[in-house]
Amino acid sequence: MSRKLGILGGMGPLATVEFMQKIISRTPAHNDQQHIPMLVSNNPQIPDRTAYLISNGEDPYPALKEGMEQLQQAGAECIVMPCNTAHYWYTRLTNSCNVHTISIIDSVVDEAKHRRYRTVGLLATTATMMAGMYQTKLAQQQIDAIETTDSEQQAIMNGIYAVKAGNVEHGKQLMQPVFEAMLNRGAEAVIFGCTEIPVALAEQTISQPQHCLDSLDILAEQCVHWAQADAPELVA
Repeated sequence: MSRKLGILGGMGPLATVEFMQKIISRTPAHNDQQHIPMLVSNNPQIPDRTAYLISNGEDPYPALKEGMEQLQQAGAECIVMPCNTAHYWYTRLTNSCNVHTISIIDSVVDEAKHRRYRTVGLLATTATMMAGMYQTKLAQQQIDAIETTDSEQQAIMNGIYAVKAGNVEHGKQLMQPVFEAMLNRGAEAVIFGCTEIPVALAEQTISQPQHCLDSLDILAEQCVHWAQADAPELVA
């Protein structure tokens, strides 16, 4: 494939690497040359998105915009952000972007609609939850969202930051009970609406794929579909 994919990552770095692995594993390539060229900005110095949105932290928009511009200058023909909370700035960023972009949130909601789910659980950062980024788009598709309780949300946030710190097992211990609680409350599937969550709950995505809407995996699949547009012989 010749189309160059730009990845604005580092939010966090482990999730970015996992995202790249998912793209590679989903690409129906028979040799090196048939894989997707990726231009990656893995910049963990982008200010914390949740800290800005809920506690007056440093604004990440300038760093996000700079990263988008650098990827365009490097030759990216499509740019994606494997970070759900960063999509708070998606419209503003894409308005000044001259190449194709794919929204992780739109991709997940489209997949939920495609699977004909009527009720889904939502696991995400507190900022993503408070901004209603998923809830609004799910409601537009007549899909109900089950949200976390206060204690569950605290566990999710602690789990997310555990993964960011490299302690994936601890993140799993914190997040798995919340995932199971969502299913017990009637969710047909649970949106992993922060890209650290599928890193911690990787076993669930394998053993219970019908109950998981993995935002990293869904975005990776959309990237492969985009890249295949100029390589129809590789369409699986």
